[in-house]
This record gives sequence, C-alpha cells and structure tokens, in this order.
Amino acid sequence: MDYKKVLRLHFMNHLSSREIAESCGDCSKTTVNEFLKRFRENPELSYPLPADVTNEYIGNMLYKKPGVSADQLLYRDFNKEAVYKALARKGETLKHLWQKYNAVGVVDGKKPMSYRQYCRRYSEWADSKQLTFHIQRYPGVNLELDYAGKQLYLHSRRNPEETTKVTIFIAALTYSDYFYAEGMTECDIRNWIRVNNNALAYFGGVTPTVTPDNCKVAVARNKDWISPVLNKDFQAWAEHNNTVLTPAKVKSPRWKPVVEGHVKIITMHILVDMEDMVFYSLDDLNRVLMERVDAENRKPFDGLTYSRYDLFTTEEKESLLPLPPSRFEYLERKTVKVAQDFSFTFDKVHYSMPRKYLRQELEIRAGEKEIYVYNKHGDLIRTHKRSYTPKDWVIIPSDMPAEYKDYGYWTVPYFQQKASAIGPRTRALIDTVIQKYAYPVQSFRSCFGILRYAEKYSPEALERCCKDAVLAGRCNYSYICNTISTYHKEPAQNTVPQSKTKEEAAAAVSGAYKDDDSKYSLKNLLKRQETEAGNEE
Repeated sequence: MDYKKVLRLHFMNHLSSREIAESCGDCSKTTVNEFLKRFRENPELSYPLPADVTNEYIGNMLYKKPGVSADQLLYRDFNKEAVYKALARKGETLKHLWQKYNAVGVVDGKKPMSYRQYCRRYSEWADSKQLTFHIQRYPGVNLELDYAGKQLYLHSRRNPEETTKVTIFIAALTYSDYFYAEGMTECDIRNWIRVNNNALAYFGGVTPTVTPDNCKVAVARNKDWISPVLNKDFQAWAEHNNTVLTPAKVKSPRWKPVVEGHVKIITMHILVDMEDMVFYSLDDLNRVLMERVDAENRKPFDGLTYSRYDLFTTEEKESLLPLPPSRFEYLERKTVKVAQDFSFTFDKVHYSMPRKYLRQELEIRAGEKEIYVYNKHGDLIRTHKRSYTPKDWVIIPSDMPAEYKDYGYWTVPYFQQKASAIGPRTRALIDTVIQKYAYPVQSFRSCFGILRYAEKYSPEALERCCKDAVLAGRCNYSYICNTISTYHKEPAQNTVPQSKTKEEAAAAVSGAYKDDDSKYSLKNLLKRQETEAGNEE
C-alpha cells in the first residue's frame, strides 16, 4: 500500500476510506481505516509530511517490529501448504477453505483476512513456488539423458496382432540443444550402455558431466540427491569415458530441462508421425528415427537463422572431451567359487585357477572376448580367453599341480581306491576317465559323479553298469547317468497270495499274452548289438 498516496487522498482530497481503497486498488477499506487510525495516534508523524519521509519509514513507524511483518500484526496468517494439499481433494475450492478460515474469527487480537486478501496471499505463495531463472549454459559442459514417454511398436510378419514395445532413448547437449535418439526393445543395463556408447559416437566426444534420469539402469538409489547410489556398471562406463554422473532430483524434471524439452519435441514432431508407420525390425525403426532426428537438428530455431547443428559444429563440438580409444564394454558380473579341481565354472565352461585361490569366492566380469577375475577386495587377478563351448576347459598349464597328495582328498589315488572297493570294472572305468584328460584334475568331477551312484543305487548295480560301459567303449559320466537305473533291482514283491494255485496266479496276470520283459532291457539290447556286429565281422 502506498501510504503517502493514502494520506494525500485523505487530507488533501478529503476522500472516504472506501473511495481511497478503490483508488489504490491494493487494499481494503478496513486497511485504510486501520492505517489512518495508527497515523493519528503516532506522535512522531503528522501531515503534511516532511520531504524526506518515505513509505518504508512510515511502515516501520506504524507497523514494523523486528522479525515481524506489518501484515502479521494486523491479520491472522494461514497455512498455504495445507491449502495447496486441500485443493487436491475432489470438490474442494478456495472459497470454501476461506469460509472455514474466516469462521474462526479473531485469534490473539489478529483478524481474519478478507476473501480478496486470502486469494492474493495464496496466489503470491503459489507463484513463489514456481519461480524459474535462466541457467547460463557453456559449450561442451553437460549432457542430459532420458527416455521418451511415448513408445513405438514392432510388428510380427507371421502374427499381425503380436507387437513388441520400443522405448526411445534421448541424449541432448545442454548448450547447442543438439540431440540423439535411438529405440530399444529392452531397457536393461546392457542396452543402456550400448545406446550411450552410440550417443557419444554420434556427438564425436563426451562432456565432463552427464545428468541421467533416475532409471534403475543409471541410479540404484537417490533419496536425498546429495549422495546418490549409482549403478556400478554405469559408473564404470563414466570412469572409462572420463566423465562424472550427476543424477537429477527424483521427480524433478526441471533439473534436466533441456532433455525434457526434447522429449516433448520428439513426441510431438517425430513419434506421432512414426506411430502410424509399420515396422518389422528395430533397425528399420531406428533408421527412420535417425533421419527425422537429423532433420530436426538441422531445422533453424524459431526466429533465428541458425540450427542446432550449426551451433553444435561452430561452437560446441570443439569443446567436447575426446573419446577413449575403445568403446566401453559391458561386463557381466557373477560370484563364483574355486572348486577342488582348481577351476571355477562360468557359463558351463571351466576356467583354471592357481592353488592359493582354492575354495575362495571370486568375482567374474565377463566381456565378449575375455573374462576378468577379481578377488574379494576388487583387485584384478588375471584374465581368461572366453570360451562359448559348453563343458570346455580353459587351462593355464602353470595352474595344474604336479602332484596331488597335498591338495585335499580329491586325488587320483583317492578315486582309484574308491573304485577298487566297488569292483574291478568300476576301477577300469575310472582309470579310463582319468586318462582321457590332459590334466587328471579335470576328471575329478566326473569321477565323483560316477562313484556317487554306488550310494544312490548299490555298488553291485554300478559294477554291472561299468562292466557294460567298458565293453561298449563308452567310459564317461553321461552313459553311467543315463543307464544306471536299469541295473538297479527293486526288492521282489509277491503280489499273488501263497494260498492261490498256479492257475489262479496265471489268471491274475492281465492280458492274454505275456512275454519276458528282460530281453528288451538296455543291457540285453547292447549285448545283442555286440553279438550281431561280431557275426558280421
């Protein structure tokens, strides 16, 4: 309120309080009356005012107290945050909330505000929560990452009703607005790393900072924004590219305004048109998407003569940090334990390790061509060439011990002794299995698996099975595993009571024809095959 204007209208123009309020427009009749009353009661103020008296001085003399605003002295304040939350309820209005506030009346000598003042104070508070300011951007400093909310779909040629969702990844440079987009059918960490590598290749460099969205493939946890927990694979990607990850606040799109703007641009100008197209492969979709992204990047800004591409090539591209010589490779992680045969198993392949890591847990980081082995402290121990052949052995000769008596109870004599206790045929099969490998420790798991069937079934069944395996020349774990059950005889059970006669027992057999089932067993079939082969010779 303009105090000097109110005094002039009152003392010089002799207007009423209502007329003064209507003339000022920012105060009510009650406020004018209260001000004039305080002015008359103040012994230090009188009209006409001295030339050096200001509105601030008058306000301090009549209302202001240390730490308390003048409005707080006159009117009872209200909780704006509570009003904001209450308005979210269905059917609630500001008018109704003011009526509840006004019904309380005077509290501690403070009157309730008028509905006009109530609305104005709430509007001022609401506007203050929406304040924005221009952020000065510099070339080659920051890259923002996000997903587009709208998705596209891939169609199946065989089944027109079958579709696959395609999520659009977006990366935008904050200075030039130059952006990149790519579709992805799976939003896992492997594909997240891949599209980010493609984005850096598209820009031809990397920025010192990268601001991703709070998706799980980028940020594991971000409760207070001060110390977010990053996805360790994405953090490794950042370290490889010499950049720093600075995630945005959760549910705060204004912390990454550039890429949010491009989400809107891509959705409205590109994805809406592509939604009517039919794509059968992700490559075709990304090809069309990149054509439209390039066209949008080369389109001049509204009211300007240059485009995103022009601004990028002339001012920002040279400011980007150089890319490392090789692209970051995503590494699949797994915890393994070194077994007693001096190896660990990853993806059905055995990899050898030295004696000192026996029975220890190690972390495996598997790339496309190599496997990196780390100890529990995160130190790199060694690398192995990756094999994709199931049951293959990747061995470093120095890992294999020269003798076995000092390396636990899994030794050649141990398995030979166990096999001899069962029978000579089992011993012969175990010896053959051990001799098949270049290093005996490679056979220990097979030997253990074979000898275990003596406990599961019986030593006699295993001995008979091993005899046939040796005769057939099939001395391996798979043969024993698939045939051992046929050599196991269940205890005989007499289903016909002893009191019955032979004729009654025969009548109890269902069916009119009964043959000897034993001649169709695998054992007899193998013998028959060997006999026929000998006759042909």
